[in-house]
Amino acid sequence: MTSITTIMTSHPATILASQTLQEAYLKMKAMKIRHLPVVDQRGVLVGILSDRDLQRVMQRERVSETQENYCFESKETVEAVMTWPVRVIASSTSVKTAARLMLQEKLSALVVTDLSNHPKAIVTTDDLLRFIVEAESPQIERPILAAAQASW
Repeated sequence: MTSITTIMTSHPATILASQTLQEAYLKMKAMKIRHLPVVDQRGVLVGILSDRDLQRVMQRERVSETQENYCFESKETVEAVMTWPVRVIASSTSVKTAARLMLQEKLSALVVTDLSNHPKAIVTTDDLLRFIVEAESPQIERPILAAAQASW
């Protein structure tokens, strides 16, 4: 079985629970990511923040016909809207097990932690999709080819 270590993103960006939502939004936008593990001052995982969490509370301001600004209550912190508890997995978890867990629990990300509950990696639905697309397995290609040939 393929280990989750082959697809996970090591050393994920994190954010402090005490930081503002605006800071989180700007970090996610700059890094082009959709999930941030949330940590306390000691670096211990306390939650996860997704772009959907932010979308629920963001205020949109139309600047022009083609541009909008997004803002948040100035003092609202990540802790106020993060998801917790976080579903974590071990680095020894298989890709199949992680995918099954994400599917069953409707999760878009899992955090890999060490024994002290510090985030070491993150696995997202994007990582799983990339794994499927990049796989050189004939089992994936055959049904596609069969369907394409059948339609000719």
